[in-house]
Amino acid sequence: MNYKTKIYGIFCTKGGVGKTTTCANLGAILADMGQRVLLVDADPQQSLSRHYPLAIPATYGLSQVYTAADATDCISQTCYPNLDIILNDDPGSEGKIPTVLRKSILHFQHLRHSLEQLDGTYDYILIDTQGASGIIQESVIMAADVIISPVKPQVLDSREFVYGTVELVNKFKPRPGFYSITGRPLPPIRVLINLWDRTTTAAEVAGHLRREFDQQADGHVTVLNTVIPTLKVYSEAAGLGVPAHRHEPTRDGRSKSALDTLLDLVHELEPKLMDLRPVWTE
Repeated sequence: MNYKTKIYGIFCTKGGVGKTTTCANLGAILADMGQRVLLVDADPQQSLSRHYPLAIPATYGLSQVYTAADATDCISQTCYPNLDIILNDDPGSEGKIPTVLRKSILHFQHLRHSLEQLDGTYDYILIDTQGASGIIQESVIMAADVIISPVKPQVLDSREFVYGTVELVNKFKPRPGFYSITGRPLPPIRVLINLWDRTTTAAEVAGHLRREFDQQADGHVTVLNTVIPTLKVYSEAAGLGVPAHRHEPTRDGRSKSALDTLLDLVHELEPKLMDLRPVWTE
């Protein structure tokens, strides 16, 4: 069965919650499961652009995607099979992309239109974002089918999520004439508890988030069952430019390996991949 390309936006208005590592590791394990994956670095800090070594760099990057509303010659190949990336070539919060978008009344359509032209070329597109609110983040919200929002199980981070991220996404809830412009419903939010440190406070905050959104009738925001722990393996893998599931396929002790943890995340997000496991050669 053929599926349309599914677009995930990795988004949270709070910085330092692990958006880039989530995007990179989720994309890499999907690629090793035989899925065609495109990463998009929409964060001007360019962390995702530097995460994995490149095999074939493209002529252009993200600025061309936005200005031309076209991804032609903007897709670089990483050294990992099935895993491509659009590099961010526009550093700084006041770069070319924000300037172009502020001149357009339909700024949120630029990214979406570019990615729609790739429908069928990839199984999944994952977009990394900056930990802030702004015009680029708005374009990602409207391009995405699903928002994954990593949240650290700490009081201040959870408050920022509730009052920052959710509030910004809710800005795009349907209103008269809205769908006629975007043609797309508001993407659901999947909250990912990230950097879990096993403390009592972390457990209480995670429990509070689950109760908070379980009580919502529309189910627009849900907290995923999969939890990503605070383990050195994730930072080690990032430093080596290696997917975390390859760096730690097995683990002794009470914590799951990076492979098993990320596989749980994939299966929870995409149940249709339940029978697949990643395969790779060293």
